[in-house]
Amino acid sequence: MNIRDIIKDNDLIESVLGRMDINISGISNDSRSIKKGYLFAARKGVNVDSNIYIEEALSKGASAILTDSVGIAEKFKSNDIVIITANDALKAYALISKNFFDNPAEKLKIIGVTGTNGKTTTTFLIKSILDAAGNNAGLIGTIDYEIGGNIAKSNNTTPDAYELNAMFDETVKSGGGYCVMEVSSHSLSQDRVYGVPFDIAVFTNLTRDHLDYHENMEKYYESKRKLFSELLLKSPKEKKFAVINNDDPYGKRLIGELKSGTENEVGWLKYGLSEDSDIYASNINYYKDGLKLDIIFPGNNVAMGIRSNLIGSYNVYNILAAISTAYALSVTKESIISGIESLLNVPGRVEKVNTGSAGSPLVCIDYAHTDDALKRVLSALRDVGNGSLISVFGCGGDRDKGKRPLMGMHSTNIADISIITSDNPRNEEPLLIIKEIESGIKNASFTDKSLLKNQTGVHIYTIEEDRIKAIRLALSIAKEKDIVLIAGKGHEDYMIVKENKFHFSDKEEILKYYENRI
Repeated sequence: MNIRDIIKDNDLIESVLGRMDINISGISNDSRSIKKGYLFAARKGVNVDSNIYIEEALSKGASAILTDSVGIAEKFKSNDIVIITANDALKAYALISKNFFDNPAEKLKIIGVTGTNGKTTTTFLIKSILDAAGNNAGLIGTIDYEIGGNIAKSNNTTPDAYELNAMFDETVKSGGGYCVMEVSSHSLSQDRVYGVPFDIAVFTNLTRDHLDYHENMEKYYESKRKLFSELLLKSPKEKKFAVINNDDPYGKRLIGELKSGTENEVGWLKYGLSEDSDIYASNINYYKDGLKLDIIFPGNNVAMGIRSNLIGSYNVYNILAAISTAYALSVTKESIISGIESLLNVPGRVEKVNTGSAGSPLVCIDYAHTDDALKRVLSALRDVGNGSLISVFGCGGDRDKGKRPLMGMHSTNIADISIITSDNPRNEEPLLIIKEIESGIKNASFTDKSLLKNQTGVHIYTIEEDRIKAIRLALSIAKEKDIVLIAGKGHEDYMIVKENKFHFSDKEEILKYYENRI
């Protein structure tokens, strides 16, 4: 595609120096990925000014440069190189990427799901419903990218603008009509999804997370709000819906701030557990192997006795979010029920591990790495078990430190036995992280790990820095009626210590324990 077509309808571009008929074979904002004929997108970032890599990009054969530095044009002007200057290089890069693939998202129905907890499970549920309805849907999220029948491991929850549009394009080429995606707060603040024409935006909830990046809850909320105020409202799609958790305080705030005056532009669907929601649940029953509930749609249209393999009260909200989305897309009630009931599990989201061992406890792995997420999953497991609840968790290094004592408090308040361990300590000392977790514990007593087997009381905790040993310790003391939660990593299969990243899987360690025990 030539420069003229790539930069069309882009008001962010201030000047173009060079020939407009030069063809571009690819685009990247990483100089290491540049190939001959590529456009290199450079900008003045918060931590790094990637304009310093322009010479490297040119040496690799870049034909064009996008930049937000006004001096670059004079420095690198040439008859063979095009210099595009923009006042906002990030947004200009997003629009250029969209044009490069001939606006593929406009040929799809795009569903974006944002919030602190539940994004992954909600997107899996939506895709399952769309599959049940006979639709080919792409999936972009934390665990993997499922595009055109191919599955690739996820690098970012929400990929950068060029990768994102490439996935939209592949979905279209494979005959898909939908793409369901998680929209992270980072991607919203960094304009990775700028210009994406969303059909539906879903808000799950907002609790403490990523404050090392966003600084405070207000800035965190404002980043999530952009999906609705700056993307959905400005989307050119004719039939648009905002699907909001009506029981979440930030969800209520979002509705209050944006709904008034936008009813003619966007349809608003509120979901929750009370009758003041548009779509709500009732007659909810929880079991070790899932849950059962009724769903009441607008007009008092009821779907009774829907079963799900997902565990816990918080998954009721994920199911409601998915059902509300499907309702907005005019999916039939039969397909909605089939999609909910056919989803067996979501990797690393209260995933039940098949130990293959008779008499073993219910063992689950979960991605919960925030205080609220840990509280939710432990509360859910407490509701379905009648034995002891054993929790194994840690906190990541170089991340929000404020959640550490809160996670210690929630685990020891809810679980009978808590084993505090290491979880991606990065550049921090694991035992110092554990000490900060321990500072939040008020209502539990410390027990030496060597004596843990002999303890029968509730709300006790111990420390085992080595995560493998912590997992084995939990499994060794668990009885058949007990529930063991290994939290923090979920689907992740790595551990980061200092500069080293090595393979590590909670699920694999659980299975190894039972294989060796047998």
